[in-house]
Amino acid sequence: MKALCVYIDGGKGHYVPAKAVEEKLAMMGHEAKLVEFFELLDIKAIGRINKRYWRTMLMMPKYERKMSEKNDQSTNGMDSASKWVCRLLTGRMKRIVEAEKPDFIFTTHPYPNRFLTDLLIKAGHRDIPVYYFATDVFSVPKATINNGLDKFYVSTIEGLKSAAEQGQREESLKLVPFPLQDSLASSPVLSKAEARKKLDLDENLFTLQLNLGGEGLGTTGLLERLGQAGIPMQIVIIGGMRETMRGKLEAIIKSFPPQVKGYIRGFVSNVNEYVYAADMVAGRAGINTIVETIYANRPFLITETVYTVLASADYIERYKLGWNAAFDYEKQASIVLEYANDPEKLKEFDDKFEKVPITYGADKLAKIMLSDIEEFKKNLK
Repeated sequence: MKALCVYIDGGKGHYVPAKAVEEKLAMMGHEAKLVEFFELLDIKAIGRINKRYWRTMLMMPKYERKMSEKNDQSTNGMDSASKWVCRLLTGRMKRIVEAEKPDFIFTTHPYPNRFLTDLLIKAGHRDIPVYYFATDVFSVPKATINNGLDKFYVSTIEGLKSAAEQGQREESLKLVPFPLQDSLASSPVLSKAEARKKLDLDENLFTLQLNLGGEGLGTTGLLERLGQAGIPMQIVIIGGMRETMRGKLEAIIKSFPPQVKGYIRGFVSNVNEYVYAADMVAGRAGINTIVETIYANRPFLITETVYTVLASADYIERYKLGWNAAFDYEKQASIVLEYANDPEKLKEFDDKFEKVPITYGADKLAKIMLSDIEEFKKNLK
């Protein structure tokens, strides 16, 4: 079978699950093609505008929350946009199908979820199912609801309930494992000492991983306060970042007293090793980062939130897997310093991760999808 695994270039939250599933489908002997949505439809200029808009919103998270909440009150915007997309791009969709000949489409973003479904129907290709994985796993936005969709996959009971309450048809909903990136799912579990040694970190220092996210737009308020406190620790900063952000981080770290060490590692492919090296992970409440941290049994300190991940903060607090101290730098610093002064207190989290009802596996999700397409084909006959 051939699959198109479609994501949108706007952070790693949509890219990582799509790539994880694409890799597993290929390993199972199927033809899988990872493709960016705006590139697929050859509307790259709109993609650049979309990315610029989202980056702007990420730099103003409090404003973003207000705007996104307002936009998520109904699906009217998606309905109107879909009509224009179908009017302008149905012919292009027909040519894509002729060229690619996909058996099914898997996507991780609301735009291709809705627009590719509607385009395929308009182009007369209802024989190609579209499967959507909700990356907003704890509570899905209204914009993701689409009853023309063949399957709506969610990795938490809360997300499944959210989708049903907002009108997603019951027979399309399915609880599935979360598709972790392969570097984490297939790697051996390392002790903190082993991971720190491998990453050239001090094996004995309390270690905070500060995650700035795929776009590298996190704030530095926590970092500055930890340096000022002077409590012995090491802070490892990961995430995509521009030179201006890197320069700012370097200046802050240079001001640290000797007992506080800072390391800027940027965007890394071995995120698993950095998570295992950490006593605590802090940063924006990105879904991938939170789920990966839960998988590795590390507490998470939320430093910022955007609208689509507010439910993830609730999830962290409900299962007592960390703290929501979004935008409160003083509270964030006090939490980190409390555990840096007494790392033994981290043992209080040991039994909490076992109670989290999330399963994992991009391979398992791929197998579920292959089973679903076989059922889909039977029903076509």
